[in-house]
Amino acid sequence: MHTITSLLKQAPAMVLLTATLVTAKPALAEEVYLIRGYADVFSAGMNQMTSRLKKSGVNASVHSNGEWRYLAKNIIRREKKGKVSHPIVIVGHSLGGVEAPLFANALGKGGVKVELVIGLDPGFKEPVAFGPNIRQVVNYKIPSGQNYRGGKGFTGRLSTINVSKYGVDHVGIDKSPQVQHQVMSRIRRKVGK
Repeated sequence: MHTITSLLKQAPAMVLLTATLVTAKPALAEEVYLIRGYADVFSAGMNQMTSRLKKSGVNASVHSNGEWRYLAKNIIRREKKGKVSHPIVIVGHSLGGVEAPLFANALGKGGVKVELVIGLDPGFKEPVAFGPNIRQVVNYKIPSGQNYRGGKGFTGRLSTINVSKYGVDHVGIDKSPQVQHQVMSRIRRKVGK
């Protein structure tokens, strides 16, 4: 039987072990947000990519266009509490591609770093310029599509990929197997999965 003296001698080690177990946090996963185009009608490829990314262990979610404001507020609030999983990736098709820089800029202004933004032929209007705290931007677009551009405070890398060689149009770009493969490969490299 243990005496009180022997238990007291072991107490510091037990307190240290207990404190370690209580304060240890599970490994955080990335946050990948895919934003569909207007009315969710023509962006079935965003659903497909989200499903495939999830199956490969990527923490991905798909959203309707217009939801970016709520998502950004939630992420900024969680970042202040240390509860955001990095890296953050944003992918947008059509109107979702126009909203991608708005989403990324809102996060950047809120002090949240965005690792990667991918546009799939942003449409309907010219996207705003990207600002600070955004590391890389890639725009897959048809020849007549909208361009992404860097603005004040943007120090990341920006590249444009013409998808005309794949024979896709604005509506089909997110469903193209070639484009999907490239987009998902970029995401997996960024998140290490």
